[in-house]
Amino acid sequence: MNYNEVGFRHLESGNYELAAQAFNDAIEEQPNDPTAYVNLGTLLQSMDDADRALRFYEKALTIDSTFASAHYAKGALFFAADQLVEAEESLRLALLHGLDDADLHFMLGLTYQKLGDPIRGIPRLKQATELNGVDVEIAFQYGLALAQNEQIEEAAEIFEQVLLLEETHTDARYNYAIALAFLGEQEACYTELETVLSYQPNHTLAQDAKAKMDALLK
Repeated sequence: MNYNEVGFRHLESGNYELAAQAFNDAIEEQPNDPTAYVNLGTLLQSMDDADRALRFYEKALTIDSTFASAHYAKGALFFAADQLVEAEESLRLALLHGLDDADLHFMLGLTYQKLGDPIRGIPRLKQATELNGVDVEIAFQYGLALAQNEQIEEAAEIFEQVLLLEETHTDARYNYAIALAFLGEQEACYTELETVLSYQPNHTLAQDAKAKMDALLK
């Protein structure tokens, strides 16, 4: 019996007690396998017990300091707690030790962005979009990072891609409108702002931008 698989089935169904028992059984069966320690930590974190979760992640890393999943889980915990320096270190170690998926690149990219380091943040967000081209939030955050770094043309292209994935994403459409304004396409900008407000009449930023454009046109 694979106790880790059993534990995840219980975790997905919301039966935390049986999940914990299965992960504990996995630890008893193979005490030198870091996997179950990470899984039990993930369970505890889902129950908002971050302190105990961290102890299990660290236990996994005492068994195998190169265990990428433990570094990632530890980094995600720090990220959720807004401990960005610690999050960056753990997420970077996860990447260094071979984990290479969209979620890791996305979280590491956001961490760099929050730390004010777009030079390292933007490539990670770009990699996340390349690994998962249908995730709206990943693409949107990549577009925002480009815009914040004044790479306006590139940002506009990414916001367009977001809108192809989710036409009613009003924040992406608003930011696309602003990018168009910076690119000198005022009529297209105005049209996009009207579209934002047709989807979300109380979108404050779009209301303000449209009001300013209306005032200029008087």
